[in-house]
Formats: sequence, C-alpha cells, structure tokens
Amino acid sequence: MASNSDIRIARNTVIIYIRMAVTILVGLITSRLVLQALGASDVGIYSAVGSTVALVGAITGALSSTTIRFMNIEIGKVDGNPNRMFNICHAIHLGGAAVILLLLESIGLWYIHTHLNVPPGKESDAMFVFQVSTIVACLAIANTPFQSLFTIHEQFGTVALVDIFNTLLKLGLVALLYLMQGHPDGLRIYAVMMSASTWISFIAYHWMSARRWPDIVRWKPVREKSAYREVMTFNNYNLLSSSAVIARSQGSNMLINAFFGTTTNAAYFYAFTLQNYVNQFVNNFDQASAPQITQNVGAGQVETATRLARRSCRICLLLFLLLFFPLLSELEFLMGLWLGSKMPPETVVMARWTLLIAAVATTSAGLGQLINALGRIKWYKIEITVLFLLCLPAGWILFKNGAPAYTILTCFVVSDFLSRIIQFILLRVQFRFDVFRFMRHAYARPLLISVLMGGFLLLYRMIPLDGLWQHFAGFMVVGIVTVVCIGFLGFSRAERRTALDFLRNKIHKNT
Repeated sequence: MASNSDIRIARNTVIIYIRMAVTILVGLITSRLVLQALGASDVGIYSAVGSTVALVGAITGALSSTTIRFMNIEIGKVDGNPNRMFNICHAIHLGGAAVILLLLESIGLWYIHTHLNVPPGKESDAMFVFQVSTIVACLAIANTPFQSLFTIHEQFGTVALVDIFNTLLKLGLVALLYLMQGHPDGLRIYAVMMSASTWISFIAYHWMSARRWPDIVRWKPVREKSAYREVMTFNNYNLLSSSAVIARSQGSNMLINAFFGTTTNAAYFYAFTLQNYVNQFVNNFDQASAPQITQNVGAGQVETATRLARRSCRICLLLFLLLFFPLLSELEFLMGLWLGSKMPPETVVMARWTLLIAAVATTSAGLGQLINALGRIKWYKIEITVLFLLCLPAGWILFKNGAPAYTILTCFVVSDFLSRIIQFILLRVQFRFDVFRFMRHAYARPLLISVLMGGFLLLYRMIPLDGLWQHFAGFMVVGIVTVVCIGFLGFSRAERRTALDFLRNKIHKNT
C-alpha cells in the first residue's frame, strides 16, 4: 500500500500539473501573439532589459528557497515556532527588496545607459521597461514569504488557482495588445500589462495568508541578532549559487546582445522559453515532493527523505523523457508552428541545446531538495557558482574568435555535468551518502529508455516526411512509443500495480 507521503505527493502533483497544462498552453499562444504584435527586435529589447533585472533578482530565488527550507524544518519539529521563523524570514525579505532597489537604480541604470545595445530611437522604451521591471522585482521579493506558506502547507490548489487566473489575464491582455498591433508604444504597454500579475499575486497572497494563518503571519519583530545568523548564512550561500545561475543565463544573454544584437536575443529568449516549459513539467513533481523531504529531515527521518529523493529524481527524469524525445523528433516543425514566419534565425539550434541543458539539469531532481534539507550547503553552492560563472568568460572567448551564438550553450552542458559529479563526491565525503544506490534507483531505468529511444529516433530520421499532417503524425507516433517505453521500463511491476490499485479505488469511490 502507498504511504501517506506518496499519496500526498501524488495528489499535489495532479493539482500542479493541471495548473501547468493551462499555463503552458496559454503561454505558447501568448508568446506567438507577442512576437506578431511587437516583432523580434522589441521582444529582444524586453529580453535584454529583463536580463539586467534578473541578474539582481537572484535574491528572490535565494530568499524563497531559504524561507521554504527553514519554515518546513520548523513545522517538522515537535517544539517548532513558525511565527518566529516567519518574522525572521519576512524581515530578511524586506531587506532584500531594499538592496535590489538600490542596486538596480545605480548599477542597473549605468548598464542601461552605457552598455545596452538597442536600435536607435528605442532608448527611452528600454528605460521604461527597466523601471517597470524594477518595481515588479521588489514586489515579488516582498511577496515571497507569504506565497511560500502555501507551498509549505502543501496547499497547491490555491497556488494553482491564482496562477491560472493570472495566466488567463495575461492572455486577455496580450490579445488586446495584438489588436493594437503597430502601436508606437507597444513595448511600454506590454511591460505594464505583464506587471499586472505581480500586483494581483501580491494582494491575493497577503490577504489569504492573513485569513488562513493569522498566528503565523502576525508581525512580531525578532530583535535578537543571533536569530538571523543561521538563516542569513544559509541564505548567503543560496544567494551565491542563485546569482551564478542567473548570471550564467542572463549574462550570456548580454554577451549575445553585445556580439549579435537584439534579433539573436529574441532567438535565445524563445529557446529558453521552451526550456522553461519543459522544466515546469519536470520540476512540478520535484516541487510537490519538497515539503515531505524537508519535513522528514526536520523530524530526524533522513532515510525516508533519501528514499523520497531517489524516487523524485527517477520520476522527474521519466517525465522529462516523455517530452524530450517527441520534441526532439520534430523540433523544427513544432517551433515553426508555434512562432510562425517571424521566428528569429538560430531559434531551433538554440532550442536543441537548451533541451540538452534541461536533460543534464534534471539529474539533480530530488538531490537538490535533499541537500538543502540536510543544511550543510556551503561547498555545494561554491562549486555551482564557480562552474556556472566560468561559462561567461568561456563564451566571451568563443564569440571573440568568431563562434556562433549557440556555442555558449555547450558550456552550460559541460558545467552542469561537472557539477553533478562534484555533488556526489561531496555527499559521499560529508554524509557517507550511498551514491551508487542513488544512481541505480534514480538513473538506471531512464538511461535504458534513453538508449532505446535514441536508436528509435535514428530510424525515425530516415523516414521522409512532407506536409503538416505527416509531421504531426510522426510527432504523435514518437510520443506513443515514448509512453510505452516509460510505462513498461520506467517503473517496477510493484509500482505499476500500486498505481493501478490507487486509480481503481478512486474510481470505485466516485461511482
């Protein structure tokens, strides 16, 4: 029989995937409409300016991870004090928002004025987008501890409803923008439209948190400086790695802007948009299992947390393969169908590399949650930071020697692969972690499926396809073959029986 943890993870995963299905479907539609309404150059400006904000916005990701970790640990303790920990995290978030505002209005403005490569006459539009993005970044940080409460308490249904509402609102606003196609202030209007969801989330999460957990969110300042030390130490290492992740992604976007211009920025933007959708599909299961992993560590049940981490990693890899092989088989056709005739050059080749980046990154699913829960994160964050930041000088050297824009993405793949090796070494040294057991349970079945599907794709490539329906039929065939392989090879017989029994009981209960 499935454990309570497994059932809760399964239920949360279903809710998260309903949200994901809506957001990805609408996101694909809005991406195309925005490209048609603004053109590749304006989309590239929006992406390049957003890079400046995102570099400093690493604070948001670091603070969110820290809040979720410490609140989960506090809830897992028998004598925990969630209100005290929430107030500590809330105060740190407000300080982070102030730091972001200061950095953006100083260093960010300097970069926009002196180094951003935009077409003549678009400087004022770029500055407007920058200021709107700055406000949105600060609001997002201030909102993070309140939004995190819903993840911590596994109320994914509420998060899904808020996200779905915001997604549908964006669709309506982008449709309005499409009708205004050719408007001289289209880029400014788009920036304001995209900020609406942040304002709505800020109001909604503050209001709902106050109603559901008044004892936790009640403002009660914690004045002892020592209370902030552990949280800030953990957060600083998280901030280090988060900064490196965003610096690698957005710093490479800036390098591409400097060497190739805004049209290539647009290709980079859409390639990483595809990767983000794939990551959502995969990371949603990882997100659903995170509270259980962290709370089990907080309760001293490390073996249970490790078992959940292994299972989370394997299932995330299987979910990734479910998308990877069908997408890879007809990527050029699908990208053309999505973006239409205005698709920027190099989009497809960049998209192939971003899928490979996602493949290597997915091997850390479950593992990253376990490392954060165990708490001794110093060297893990340092190795990620060093490897990721090395991609930027490597990319600059490649571009100076005439390499095409996509070559910087090869550095991403290498750095992710090396990072995984170092993580396993550190886990073995620090915690006597059974690396081979983890790899056997998490990687063996996905690797077998990858080998078989790789051979199948080689045969598939030999079949000449012509016309919309033939490409679509080929995509569906590859998808069906992938599903069959995952169903029979990705799970054990006992797991398939448990899943069928669970579904059968649910059906009988509802009839």
